[in-house]
Amino acid sequence: MNTFPNEMIDIVGIGASTLDRFIVVDHFPTGREVQPALSSTTDGGGPVATALATAGKYGVSTAMIDRIGDDMVGRYILKDFHKYNVNTEAIQVDANAISGTATILVKATTGERAVFFERSTAHEPEFLESYRIFIESSAILHINGRHRPLMRTAMEIAQSCGTIISLDGGAQRYDEEMKPITESSHVVIVARDYAEKYTGTTDLEDACRIIHERGALLAGVTDGANGSYFVWPDGTAYRCAPFPQESVIDTTGAGDSFHGAFLARLATVIRRMQLQNDGRIKPVDSLQVCNHTELEAAARFASAVSALNTQGLGGRSGLPTLETAFTLAGLE
Repeated sequence: MNTFPNEMIDIVGIGASTLDRFIVVDHFPTGREVQPALSSTTDGGGPVATALATAGKYGVSTAMIDRIGDDMVGRYILKDFHKYNVNTEAIQVDANAISGTATILVKATTGERAVFFERSTAHEPEFLESYRIFIESSAILHINGRHRPLMRTAMEIAQSCGTIISLDGGAQRYDEEMKPITESSHVVIVARDYAEKYTGTTDLEDACRIIHERGALLAGVTDGANGSYFVWPDGTAYRCAPFPQESVIDTTGAGDSFHGAFLARLATVIRRMQLQNDGRIKPVDSLQVCNHTELEAAARFASAVSALNTQGLGGRSGLPTLETAFTLAGLE
């Protein structure tokens, strides 16, 4: 691993990287049986990892911080990151460790999933001083609660230098330790389940408002095929309508790609504002003065990417082209 990135990084992510094996079946087994696999594929996985792969696909520079094994799976994970232009210089590799894997059964008729996973035996990643350079020079630090000791150190660095902290609050991921992490993040976009547990309300518009009032500059709640809700930095509410598809092949990575697409668009806006100000404005200050048109465009783009991603098997393999996503979102 090098000690300094060879390029300017727009988004740095901290999370778990996995290999996902997808198998499409007619039905989920309820007991001992044999049935043919209708189709299958292998894809890189992990919420933050897939968000970075999405952003990388759409032209934003990204870097992943994690620790994996030196096995065949680990080598595949690194290769897949490179396919999506994700910088892997900050990924630590443990000798003789097993990397994380998941086997995902997908029901052909509905896209429903049953997930079986094997955790990585690699140690928790250590904070390296070289990470400070990645974080201080980036526009956005993207987290989801994994690798918490390292993550907390990274958040302190981001807060001190004005890098935007983005939190992916996924379903079934909320616990009491996440409360201060959520309150300390600048961009908080969470799933319905997370929002309800964190705010105590089932009204998603109210949940957005509460998340914003508790400290998030930009608050969002995603509700799958029902669309998403936002409160922008100036307190203005916005509902992003969904882009329904006639059928769903696989919903894996839909939420992760939503985050990646939204952050890709946001990072582009932030970098443009910094360029216009000769680098004198910090990313977090740029976020506070983003106009509604730019933020709404980011939300529509994310919604379009997420919807189109359900049309393919795998969390990343189904990502649409930039042009296709722009067309669906009504953007130029």
